[in-house]
Formats: sequence, structure tokens, C-alpha cells
Amino acid sequence: MRLRTLAAATAVGLVASLAPTVAAEAAAKPTYKVSISTSATKADVGQTIKVSGKVAGPLAAKKRLAVQVRVGKGAWKTVAKVRTTKTRRYAAKVTVRTAGAQSIRVLAPKSKRAKAGASRTRGFVGWRWLDLTKQETRNEGPVTVGPVTIAGKRHATAMTFSNSGTYFNINGACDTFKSGVGVKDGLDENASLLTIVATPAMGDDRETPVTAGAPVKTVRQSVSGMTMFAMGAGSGTVSTVDPLVHCTVNRLPSVADILD
Repeated sequence: MRLRTLAAATAVGLVASLAPTVAAEAAAKPTYKVSISTSATKADVGQTIKVSGKVAGPLAAKKRLAVQVRVGKGAWKTVAKVRTTKTRRYAAKVTVRTAGAQSIRVLAPKSKRAKAGASRTRGFVGWRWLDLTKQETRNEGPVTVGPVTIAGKRHATAMTFSNSGTYFNINGACDTFKSGVGVKDGLDENASLLTIVATPAMGDDRETPVTAGAPVKTVRQSVSGMTMFAMGAGSGTVSTVDPLVHCTVNRLPSVADILD
């Protein structure tokens, strides 16, 4: 009996002596260090951003990494997986899927010899061209949305104004307006497109004349920092073809927020 008691006590002592050692070894494991750089701080939806860097730590060569993206303050989602090279470097391309502020990071999972590590986050902003014929608007007078033919060429997407106009709430989220402008076939009167940009404190307008029978004229205008954008007929009956605004949102907010 005494021998068994002595053996049991010895085993307990051995486990107790090993426990701090195992804990110390786990604590001593290094954490993977992941560097990161990105090729752009803004990009349009559908474009790609290159992500690259290097991983430091044991077994870092040929290591599988996870590239993650977060939209705003949402959850991180893995969008790509990539392996490091023999020199522990990596490179991946991330496709921009939505508009707005976003973040990228790269994760190196744990291994037998190192703890999991994550890179610093890098931010970027997604942009999108919004079709104004599909956004909420406030019309003044008759506005026709639909196809038009100008100088013999049919355009599927257009807005036509005749002594009328329309308003949009761009809320400081857009930087550029672009469109084609012309007089639809069957009308022999010259016309002009009037565009207006404004904030609560100031406003500015621009008039673009077009000739009946002439091909579509391209209009491009800065709307950076503006709250409201409006367009309509300065004179005659005028059509805007493929009217677009370049914005950091997926849809314009309610126009009632600025007009009511």
C-alpha cells in the first residue's frame, strides 16, 4: 500500500512540475506578423484593388492566408485566400462589390509554432455610377422617362424635359454628373439643358445649348460637396441620354429630405 501511495504522489508531482513548462511554451509562441499595402484608396464597383505584403514568423513560407473585407462597421468577410511564396510574400486582388467606406485586412492562421496574426487594416471607398432615371426625384412639370431617337440614333435610357425640371438629393456623396444631351428627332427647335448644383448656403447653374438634328452632345460637370442636383429644360424640349452621377452610395437618399 505504501508503495502505491508513493507512486501516486510521484505522478502528481510530475504533472505539477510539467504544467508550468507547457504553459510557458504556449506563451512563448510568437505571433505571425503580417504587413499589408493596397494599390488604391478608392475604386469603382467592379474594379479591383491589389493587396500585397509579407508574413514574418515560423512556417510562414507557402502559408495559406485569408483576405477579408468589412463594409462600414459590419462584420469581416473572407473574400479571397492566397498562399505566401517561398520568400513569405503574398499578393491578391479584391473586387469592389459595393459603394461606401470599407476596410481590408489579411489574416495568418495559427500553426504548431506560431499564433494567428492579422495585418493592420487599410481603408478604401467604393464608388458607383448611378442611373438618374432609376433614382427618387421630384419633378416640376412634365418629365418623360424612356427611349429617344436623336440624329437617327436610338437611345434606350433618357429623360425628356419641356418647360420642366427635376431634383435629386445627392447629399454630398457624389463628385461627377455626366450625360448626353440633344433634341429628339421630329422637333426642329433648338433647346438647352439647365443643370443646377446647390448646398444650403450657395448654388450654381450651367446651361448647355443643343441644336435640333445634331448628334448628342456630351456634358460632364463636377457636383463635389453639393447637396442638391437639378436638371431640366433651359429652353425648348431637351433630352438627357444616360444621365449618371458618380457616388459613394448605392442609391440616392429621399429628395424629400432637402425639399420638404
